[in-house]
Amino acid sequence: MRPHFGFRLALLSIVFVAGAAHPAAADITVTTHYNLVNGDTLTRASYYTRKRVRVTAPDGREYMFNAKGDSVTVIDHKTRMYWTGPRSQADSVANRLIGENRKEIAEIAAADPVAWGEKVKAFNDSIKIFSTYKSRKIAGYPCDQWMLTAGSYMTSERWIARSLSTANYGPEMQKVVMASIKDPLGRQLMRMMIEGRNKSGLPLAGSVTFQTMSREGSYSFEAVSVNTKPIPMSAWAIPEGYTQITL
Repeated sequence: MRPHFGFRLALLSIVFVAGAAHPAAADITVTTHYNLVNGDTLTRASYYTRKRVRVTAPDGREYMFNAKGDSVTVIDHKTRMYWTGPRSQADSVANRLIGENRKEIAEIAAADPVAWGEKVKAFNDSIKIFSTYKSRKIAGYPCDQWMLTAGSYMTSERWIARSLSTANYGPEMQKVVMASIKDPLGRQLMRMMIEGRNKSGLPLAGSVTFQTMSREGSYSFEAVSVNTKPIPMSAWAIPEGYTQITL
């Protein structure tokens, strides 16, 4: 995949918005208002079925995963381009990028092993996942608040509707997600979010504030409506006039 269309922030939305890994409920369409990492705002629908998802990432890109064909689609609305293909093809690119990223970590650690070890330990010790025991209704559904924190590096808030369940394809996409981030700390934050998703239900609102070695920012979303009617095939279509690119 061309660098400018790479999986930066790749599939964070699937990790952050998808539900826990258990049999999904009926089709779910969630229309959500987003505050993106670049400051832009938009309102867009996400779609969830037992075999397919279509969701929006923190940078405004859309991602689709089809379990039946084990395929991935990435839509970049800013450039009006998209990529689609088998997950194995995306993973082959991810393997190469992961190898390059690990070299960077090795160089940083070798420069001062003691200091690096202390930073890693401090980061790991700061990780906490907990319930605030607060509840509120969002788009008509009762939601419970959960927090995920990592010291001063990240604060993540999620309001989870336990009565809504969706298939979670985060684990299948983890390799691509990890390959998308060059910042060593950023990769650890992403890994923590992927592996820390053990609460059943569908998050209908949430926010993330993060600070890594190379960048900082925030992202938030909140559902404005939830529809459980069957999802039409048109929901999986690529916008007209968009150009397909190849790896």
